[in-house]
Amino acid sequence: MKKKLATIMVSAVLALLVLICCDLINNFLLGNRSFFSRLEHISFNELYLPSFIFMVFMLSGITVAGISAKCEVAEKKAFKKDRDLLILHSATSISASSLDSDAFLHDVLNELLSYLNGEYGFIHMVRRDISKVVLVADSGIPAMLKSSIINMPLKDSFFCDILQMDDSFDRVIKPLFITLESGLCPGMVPGKYVVFPMVARNQVIGYFVFYVKEVCSLNQEDLYVLESVGKLAGITVENIELLEKMTRAYEKLKSLDQMKDEFVSNVTHELKTPLISIKGYSEIMYEGMLGELNERQRHGLKVIVSNSERLYSLIESLLQMNAFQFKKEHLFSPLSLTDVLENAVSSLSSRMEERQMLLVRNYSNNMRFVYGNAEILKELFVYVLDNAIKFSRKSGSIEISVSEENEWMHIEISDKGVGIPEDQLSRIFERFYQVDGSMSRSYGGNGLGLYLSKNIVEVHGGRIWIESTEGAGTTVHVQLPVYMEKNENVEPPIRWDLS
Repeated sequence: MKKKLATIMVSAVLALLVLICCDLINNFLLGNRSFFSRLEHISFNELYLPSFIFMVFMLSGITVAGISAKCEVAEKKAFKKDRDLLILHSATSISASSLDSDAFLHDVLNELLSYLNGEYGFIHMVRRDISKVVLVADSGIPAMLKSSIINMPLKDSFFCDILQMDDSFDRVIKPLFITLESGLCPGMVPGKYVVFPMVARNQVIGYFVFYVKEVCSLNQEDLYVLESVGKLAGITVENIELLEKMTRAYEKLKSLDQMKDEFVSNVTHELKTPLISIKGYSEIMYEGMLGELNERQRHGLKVIVSNSERLYSLIESLLQMNAFQFKKEHLFSPLSLTDVLENAVSSLSSRMEERQMLLVRNYSNNMRFVYGNAEILKELFVYVLDNAIKFSRKSGSIEISVSEENEWMHIEISDKGVGIPEDQLSRIFERFYQVDGSMSRSYGGNGLGLYLSKNIVEVHGGRIWIESTEGAGTTVHVQLPVYMEKNENVEPPIRWDLS
């Protein structure tokens, strides 16, 4: 700006001299006077107009120069702001899209190297578990320097002198612009270095080092940008490490869960084989097919048959649960909903007679078909009816209603039993969940019935939900899609083999 003002002043003086000379020459030629005579008789009035022009010219030049200088300064500030925002935006974008810490640090390092116009740079991560700092990223670094800083103890003078910290690294430092002499580290060129930490949870977890060959002046805004990038990098690295730990833990739990499911499947298959013989022979003996029984013997065999059926039901539930877990396939076909419901009722007829339950059927024999697997749909209604019987009072009633709603068959199974507390309704479809300990002890069960019911309904592309009032009864709603001919029916997303 000083150079511009000096140029303007010189130009103004020269312009004044030119005006005076022009006036003198003009008068000399017209008045036939000598040049020096004219020069002696120049009056103040004759110089007024040139002087006025000179002042206007000079003031205008100064004003224009000042505006131009201010515009230039504003333009530089705007460029610097854009540059700062660009590096912050780039670092944020890289952070948001990174799932690998090494790749993230390499990208950030290259962005910062361009931002600082540096010759080379590198990143060290602090490993407190092994009391070392480890080189994790570098760009343009000399081979000799790289080999000497790959793995360094925390107490090494290299980073202690640079960061001016002890080996605890608990004190958060600000970005530094320092000059290093030779001899600090083999291969490290003496000169200007920019150093700033990578911070997470107010603790230094690493640091950036950049060698800048050209003269680099960092103002407060530059240091703030570098500090922000260091904090962003630290948080991102920590989040990526936490994600990796959670992923590994999830995979481990998933593997253990699969091992558990396989174990349950193997055990239940092994239990099922002898149980079939126990159940079959006890039923034959109870019917008197192997000889007459007295009353006490019949009572004993009745207990055996009842408990073998209960155990068989439990094993079947576990097998079905594993079938859903392993997603085994089975073919679906058009089914009569009436036949499916009647088969389920038939399976529970002895239990209903024992508890003197009244069954009310509100459906016809000519209902539209549904698309599914007859065996698992039968099990669906067995689970729901079994719960209705279990939680109803003796001599109570159960009602089965079916209605057609556009492309759905809506089945409602209602009882007037103990009901379910409102705060428990959101969890009743969870695996092994029962309303409370006292209920499970009073009524038995394994907590799989409704879990399996929900899975069966969802596999068929339907919906299931429950309405219940504690002390007044429960209604289970099941919606199944109506079978459409000419491939209009959408097949279920998964097919299951429960054999």
